[in-house]
Amino acid sequence: MKRTIVTIVLILFLHSFASAGQSVRLMKAKPVYLTGIANQLEFTVAAAGDSDLALSLNLPSGQTKKLPLKPDTDRPGIYRSQPVTFGSVGQARIAAADGAVIANLRVIPAWLSILPPILAIILALITRQVLISLLAGIWLGATFIYGYNPFAGFLYTLTEYVGKAPADEERIAILIFSLTLGGMVGVISRSGGTQGIVEKLSTFASNAKRGQFVTWLMGVIIFFDDYANTLIVGNTMRPLTDRLKISREKLSYLVDSTAAPVANIAIISTWIGYELSLINDAFQSIGVNDNAYITFFKTIPYNFYPLFTLAFGLFIALSGRDMFSMLRAERRAQKGKPLRDGAVPLADLNAGDLQTKQGAPLRWYNALVPVAVVIGATLVGLWFTGLNNLSIPQDELSRYSFVRYVSAVVGASDSFAVLMWAAFGGSIVAIVMAIGQRILTLNESMNAWVSGVRAMVMAALILTMA
Repeated sequence: MKRTIVTIVLILFLHSFASAGQSVRLMKAKPVYLTGIANQLEFTVAAAGDSDLALSLNLPSGQTKKLPLKPDTDRPGIYRSQPVTFGSVGQARIAAADGAVIANLRVIPAWLSILPPILAIILALITRQVLISLLAGIWLGATFIYGYNPFAGFLYTLTEYVGKAPADEERIAILIFSLTLGGMVGVISRSGGTQGIVEKLSTFASNAKRGQFVTWLMGVIIFFDDYANTLIVGNTMRPLTDRLKISREKLSYLVDSTAAPVANIAIISTWIGYELSLINDAFQSIGVNDNAYITFFKTIPYNFYPLFTLAFGLFIALSGRDMFSMLRAERRAQKGKPLRDGAVPLADLNAGDLQTKQGAPLRWYNALVPVAVVIGATLVGLWFTGLNNLSIPQDELSRYSFVRYVSAVVGASDSFAVLMWAAFGGSIVAIVMAIGQRILTLNESMNAWVSGVRAMVMAALILTMA
């Protein structure tokens, strides 16, 4: 009997000792933390007593400081710390009031974080092999994370980073969207739609300067998503810029200078939800009770990078002024070589099975209609998924202006799912149009679609590595 009582008391004692530390858990712990960078730590708290929230942080320098937690008003059971900055490298420890260890944090020098991208860029310039360069950058970063062990870094590069990169559903959606849109472009090219667009645009874009302006303008018009912008504008304008003897380097620059910048400042885009969430998080961390959307709108004039990039892209297109490597590329293109010797395009849509079928009519609408379906389906999908996901009370929505209401809806949308739906819809329309006009058979259409997907594999691999 005495032994039983002692056992029960011991179990209760151990349980109470363990629960003090286990009632609080660190969420989304990073493998390493950088010196000089502020981090807001988030915790789940099973029992929100005062003792549970009285945490301490033992810094690598040996100093111990209090780590008070505040509840997240939007997520019950989640508590946030004030921003924490580590001043020295080593091991930091978060402990409960009773001394139980909640988490150990490894801190490394912040300057190490710039070495992986520098290595990747230098290797890309030297070897001109993007995949190898990206893999080397990932390996160096993994080496820093896993105790500066290069062998462990190599193994975890394959299993934890490259292997698990597509595991996130949003990343899978981006890959599927890119590959599917490549398939649609394959059908459009094979059925003569791409050449039809070239013939139609050539009536206005009769020289290199006008061709560059049309490319820039197309990039601004497709403002709702940077991925869609890059794939649609790049693939649509490439045959025209080749005909006008504009280098692929200039085409890439014009597409890049419009895709992300215009999506970044557009008040209706797939970026808006993420941008508003960043502003909201920052406001919560410093205790400011302002409206995130109004703040975003007011900061657009101060968003200098996208504004200057768009303006500079337009200036380059209209002025025709080039220098250094771009000047050499443009002079090469004027000699009929849009690609440099030895260049390996990320998407090879010039293969024989993607060339316009012999005898196919060059009808511009065979390209424009599928692209319009992608754009229209994206906008409609963003609207309806946003309405379905919107969590703002109706009485508050009634006070919104029209533009703010639309932005709130688009910000709540499931953009990744919508892009997949739009790409498949565009592919189906392109195939149906090619078969319906007896330009391609079903087998020829599917072969062209698969060839278009295959042409995007290199780009998909680079997305995975990046």
